[in-house]
Amino acid sequence: MSGRLLAISGTLWFSASLFAQDLVRHTLSFPSNREQTIQVHSEFPVQGAVTELFMPGWTPGSYLIRDFAANISRIKVESDDGRKLQIQKAGKDHWVVNTEQVATLVVDYEVFTPSMDVNSSWASRDFILLNGASVFLYTPTSRLLQHRLSIHADQQRGEVFTALVRTGQAAVFLAENYDELLDNPVVIANAPSYRFNVRRQDYVLVNVGENGFWDGKRASDDVRKIVSETQSFWHFNPLTRPYWFLNFAIDSRGGLEHDHSTVIMTGRRQMRNRGEYIKWLGVVAHEFFHVWNVRRMRPAELASYDYQNEQYTTQLWLAEGLSSYYDNLLLSRSGLITPEEYMELLARDIHRLENTPGRHEQSVSEASVDAWVRHYKPNSNSINSTISYYTKGAVIGFVLDTFLREESRNKHDLDEVMQKMYSLYSDQPYTTTDFENVVKSVGGEKPAELLRSLLESTAELDVDSALSWYGLVLNRDPVAHQAKLNGETLESGFGVIWNETTPNLVVKSVLSGSSGASAGILPEDELLAIGNERVTKDSLHALLTSFRPGESTSVLLARRGRVLTLDLELESAIPERFDILLKSGFKKRHIVRLQSLLGQNLRSEP
Repeated sequence: MSGRLLAISGTLWFSASLFAQDLVRHTLSFPSNREQTIQVHSEFPVQGAVTELFMPGWTPGSYLIRDFAANISRIKVESDDGRKLQIQKAGKDHWVVNTEQVATLVVDYEVFTPSMDVNSSWASRDFILLNGASVFLYTPTSRLLQHRLSIHADQQRGEVFTALVRTGQAAVFLAENYDELLDNPVVIANAPSYRFNVRRQDYVLVNVGENGFWDGKRASDDVRKIVSETQSFWHFNPLTRPYWFLNFAIDSRGGLEHDHSTVIMTGRRQMRNRGEYIKWLGVVAHEFFHVWNVRRMRPAELASYDYQNEQYTTQLWLAEGLSSYYDNLLLSRSGLITPEEYMELLARDIHRLENTPGRHEQSVSEASVDAWVRHYKPNSNSINSTISYYTKGAVIGFVLDTFLREESRNKHDLDEVMQKMYSLYSDQPYTTTDFENVVKSVGGEKPAELLRSLLESTAELDVDSALSWYGLVLNRDPVAHQAKLNGETLESGFGVIWNETTPNLVVKSVLSGSSGASAGILPEDELLAIGNERVTKDSLHALLTSFRPGESTSVLLARRGRVLTLDLELESAIPERFDILLKSGFKKRHIVRLQSLLGQNLRSEP
C-alpha cells in the first residue's frame, strides 16, 4: 500500500535523482480571475506509439463512481519539443494520443471544482483542497512511476499543507507512485496548525476556517488523547512520516481516510454544542482508526485500485462498521466522553438500526456489496430496502464483542481479534473467511458461528442479551414510558419520515408496514391537514398528541399540484430515541465488566 512504499527521505532523494527521466511531472496553478478552477500541466514519459490517458472515476474510501472526468475542460496536448498533437476522446474518462516519435507527452487542462466535499477538490480564494483522484490524469505505465508535484499559488492564498514528501524546493513534493499521489490530499490556506508528538510520532492538526467559536488548542489536546489511545489499542505504529488531520470548519460534514492524513469537515460552531462536538471527535477517532483498519489491513477486493470501475466487497461491515464501533469506544477509553454519553451513542446506533425496515430485507454483507449503488445513492425507499453497513456493523461489533467476553469470562474480546487480524493481514490482504477464522482462533467455535449468522442473516440482533451481561436494559420508547407514568396521552403517528430541509410538512419516506403506507401516502406528498385540522411543522406534535393510537382519521395531502384526502388508522409514533438503563439487580460484577469495556473507573453506575 502506498504509505508503506516510502523509504526514508535520503533514499527518496537518491531514487528521484537516479530515475529523473522516468518522473511524471505535475504543475498546478490557480487563475486569479476565476474561482473553482485548477489549471493542470502534466508531463508523461512516453513508452509507445499510442498513449492512453485516464481520469479516475472514484476515490478510495468513498465507494461511488463520481465521474471526475466530467469536470475537465480545455484539454490540449503537445510533444516536449512544442509540436501540437491530436487528442481523441475514447470514452467518458479516456483519451487517446498518437505519440509516435514523442519522448514526453505534455498535457494541459483545467479542472472545475463544483462542490466542497471530503472526496473531491475545491479551489477558491479562501482556501484550496486537492484530492488527487479528481485532479490528475494517468497512463497505464505512469501509475508505477514516481510523480513530482509543483504548486504555484500566490502567497495570499496561504501555506501548503500535505503529508506528501517535500523536496528541497518550496511547494514541490514527491510521490513514490500514482497511488500515493492520490492518497495525499493537499490543502492551501491561511490556517493555524497545531503540532504534537505521541510516542515519538509527529502529528499536525490544521484548522481551516477556525474562528471565535472553535478552540484550536482544546481540539488539538483532544485529538492527541484519541491518537494516544488508538496507538495503545493497536500496539504498533505503521506511520513513516508526520500524520495530518486536515480539518475544515465550513458547515459541512464528513471524513475520508488516507495513509498519512485525513480530511474532516465540520460546522463552524460545532464545538460550542457538547453533542455536536462529540460527533466531531467521533469522526476524528473513526478516520484515525482507519490508519490500521482499511489503509493497511485491507480486504482482498480493495488490495489494488481500479480507478475506472467499481470494486465490490462484502467486507465493508468490517472496514467501516467495526471502525464505527470502536470510534465511540475509544472516545470513552481516552476519557473524552462519560460512560453515560457512550451509552447514549450506543443507544442511538441501536435506535437507528431497529427503526430501519430495510434490516429485514438485506444482510450487512449484501449492503457492503451494494455500497456503490445504494449507500451513496439513497432514495425515498432506501430506509425500507437496505441497511447501513456502518450502523449495523457497529452494533454487530458490540454484540460480538460482548459474546466473546461472556463466553471467555472476560478473558477474550474483540480487541484481541482486531489486533491479531492486524498482525496477520497488515502486509497482505484478507479474504472473506479470514476474520471468522481469527474469531474462532481467539474465542472458539461459538463466536465464529454467531459471526456467520450476524453477517448472513436479516434476523434481529440480540442486543438485549448483550446489554444484560453488563447489567443494562434497553428502553425502546422512553418518551411513551414517561407519558404513561405521568398519565399523559401518547403521541400517535403513521410511519412517515419528514423532509427536514423544507419549511412545509413534506414526506421524505414512508416506512413499509406502517399505517401511512397502507393508506397510500407517498414520498414528496405535502401534509396539509389531519382530521380537518390545519397542520404545520410547529403544530404537528400537539395535534398528533390529541389523537390516540388506534383511532381513525383522514389526512389532506397535496400531491404534484393535486389535493386529495386519504383515510388511515393512527398508530404509535416512531420512538424519538432509545435509552440504556441500569437493570434491576445491577451488581459489582457488572461494574467490572463495564470498566473493562469502557476503559473508565465506575463507582456505582455507568
